[in-house]
Amino acid sequence: MSGKDRAKALPFFGEGEQTGPRVSQSDDFGAKAVVLIFVRIWPYLLPQIVGHWRELTFWGSRQDSQDSLKPAATSSGLDFRWYAGHVPIFCTFLVVLVPFFGLFSLGQDLYTDLVWGLCFVATALSWILLRSDAFVKHVVSIAIASTSSLAVAVSFFLVEGASYSAFSISIALSCASGLFLQCRTESGRLVWRVRVGSHLIYYFVLLLASTLLSMLLALFSVDLISQSILQAKPLTPFLANFIGQPELAGVAANPVSTDIASAQQANVELAVLSDAQRQSLTWIYGILMVFLWLAQVPTMMLLPYYYIFIMQRINQALRTALLVRWHRLSMRYHSDHRVGDSVYRLYQDSAQVTAVVGTVTQVLQILLAYSTAVFVLFALDPILGFMTLSIVAFALLWGLWYSPRMRTRSLASRIANSAFTSRVQEVFAAVRHIKALGTAQAEQQRLEHDSVAAFNASYRVRSLVAVVGIVMFTLAAGALLVGQFLTAVWAFGERETFAAVLVGFVGLSFVRWNLSAYNAAQEQLGLSSVAVRDIVEKWTQAQDMAMGLNRVFDILDIEPDVQNRTNAFPMPPFKNSVEFENVSFAYERGRPVLSDISFTATAGSITAIVGPTGSGKTSLVSLLFRLFDPDSGSLSIDGHDIRDFQLDTLRNNISVALQENVLFGVSVRDNIGYVAPDANDARIQPAAWVACADEYIESLPDGIDTILSDRGGKLSSGQRQRLTIARAVAKDSPILVLDEPTAALDAATEHRVLDRLAEWGKGRAIFLITHRISTIQRADKILFLEQGRIVEQGSHAELLSLEGGRYRSFFEIDRRLSNTHHAV
Repeated sequence: MSGKDRAKALPFFGEGEQTGPRVSQSDDFGAKAVVLIFVRIWPYLLPQIVGHWRELTFWGSRQDSQDSLKPAATSSGLDFRWYAGHVPIFCTFLVVLVPFFGLFSLGQDLYTDLVWGLCFVATALSWILLRSDAFVKHVVSIAIASTSSLAVAVSFFLVEGASYSAFSISIALSCASGLFLQCRTESGRLVWRVRVGSHLIYYFVLLLASTLLSMLLALFSVDLISQSILQAKPLTPFLANFIGQPELAGVAANPVSTDIASAQQANVELAVLSDAQRQSLTWIYGILMVFLWLAQVPTMMLLPYYYIFIMQRINQALRTALLVRWHRLSMRYHSDHRVGDSVYRLYQDSAQVTAVVGTVTQVLQILLAYSTAVFVLFALDPILGFMTLSIVAFALLWGLWYSPRMRTRSLASRIANSAFTSRVQEVFAAVRHIKALGTAQAEQQRLEHDSVAAFNASYRVRSLVAVVGIVMFTLAAGALLVGQFLTAVWAFGERETFAAVLVGFVGLSFVRWNLSAYNAAQEQLGLSSVAVRDIVEKWTQAQDMAMGLNRVFDILDIEPDVQNRTNAFPMPPFKNSVEFENVSFAYERGRPVLSDISFTATAGSITAIVGPTGSGKTSLVSLLFRLFDPDSGSLSIDGHDIRDFQLDTLRNNISVALQENVLFGVSVRDNIGYVAPDANDARIQPAAWVACADEYIESLPDGIDTILSDRGGKLSSGQRQRLTIARAVAKDSPILVLDEPTAALDAATEHRVLDRLAEWGKGRAIFLITHRISTIQRADKILFLEQGRIVEQGSHAELLSLEGGRYRSFFEIDRRLSNTHHAV
């Protein structure tokens, strides 16, 4: 199919072409599984919640004081040697002295006494924290949080007077400070520590404060504009006192029985405001809006930046964990998975953790707005409240239909896009071969095919999202229209609101249905409608996020085949020998690659591993540095099973130069020192000399500091191979594995490299995987493998002396081919 025909495959209507593995409806994870996937990101969120401790010293010797100015070590977690000693002292001071100085009246009102009593209980409990075990500390901490929060709620809603609220808030903040400031004694001095880095807590506190401020501002703005500025009606006493104009409240002509209702009597019965007063209110309102907007600007600017900062830290934590696990996975996994799929999971799927946190943040904000709207609507009239809740019921029913379909399409989309990423990676990696073989057109077709499949899979997801949004908009709009009709009728009839006393206590004029109540109801109906639609949208997005995170956790859940034993110890210095004893191995059950391998390689020797293609040569040396573990038998170094060594220390003692010469787009110096980052020129230059790489490095534009192109593309095959050998030598390990080390070298260069390797390798064990007779002859021992078994082993001379031997046959065939080549 041509590129033009491919473009026609992109659908305007319908779902378009779908290729690759199909995900059926039976692959549905279920809502519970989605929630559990989100719960699994908790370990990556926790560091951004608990933060870490930083120690500070305030008393001690002069030197101690100076040391306290230096950055201190940080720690995290629970340590019950520390305690919040300042909390009970400060709380006791407030509980005792505030009533003593007359700032808090006791015995006059039940609610004020309740506030003081709750604060007293919280204070008493804080003393218990100083001397208790871990379990008691947790229980008491929960009790303190509950009692102090209840005291704040009672002081706000049931007690008049700002001093009582300030008192309860001070107690609550003092108790909470124990989570962020603690101390202990150490060597006769008092040491303090402060919790820092609790970024998610800081963010949500700022977000909550900003949301509540905006909500209160909106309610009072509606009241001020609708009633006083537009209709010339007096302000409520609360609002008049707040702006410093108590004379604009007027006096009620016919007060009702309760004090609160009297103070907030519907101001339709009061004298109207004059034009001058209304004009003055307009200026006051404008100045107040500008002031409040300026007060919110720092938060408005800080929160988005702070949010991105937190999300990147969380994403980095998950990506790091994924990369660490990816490195630990055995070659079995990497052999069965495409590189592009791993790249997509690492880059795209892992990024869903930030989307999840962002969605949770937004949902909490939406729920706060929705709860507030429902509360206000219930206060105005329960019919409006139940109407708002009914939208949620319809949304839940609608979610039962679209949620499993969303998950199925999302998973299919991610699989298709992962396949497309793999195709791109493979094409770019093989560009030299594609050009040489003239297969660019065929690769273009395959690339376009995967691109269209990925687009169509994503299109199916987006089209379903659009349908979900349209249906929810229709449901919410229907409820909104009914609510608008009812509130208009009630406002015209000046019907009394349901919670008139509570509304009046807050300081609003909504004790009866008026223009302010109508506008407030319309605003809250709109907010609740938008909130439900937004929650449905977030839940829709959550299905997609869950599928991405599930692909990430699929990798994190894989236990590496090769792991450290519980009692593993560092590998001691290599001294004597490497021994294989009856080693067998298979990539797949029933298809053995190596069978009953036994041999010994001593220090100072060169062991050549020879055999036809597919005989198991590379698999054999892969067992040496534990890319795999044998299925049976043992592999030991100096008498110790290598599985008893810590994996990192084992691999640090083995150097390897693979047949595939992988170089990086950095300097020649950095490529040689890649396996030994701390290596200096005293190690790098001798390594280059051993590999005979120094012969051409000096001719490069910047010598050893020349920056190579990607994969060393500007170097010849022989130059790349010598750099790979130099890298293995620079590691300076006692065991060296060379896979076809001289395959790309001419005879003269090969001779010099092998001579220098033999000199450098004294006291080391060297393994050579090779087919070149000139290289094999330099070995002290030759292992001839066939179908995963060692059929012959010995020196070059010993194996040639075997009549009908496999190695002898191999040698004679190579010699005849060489003679034929020279004759030609």
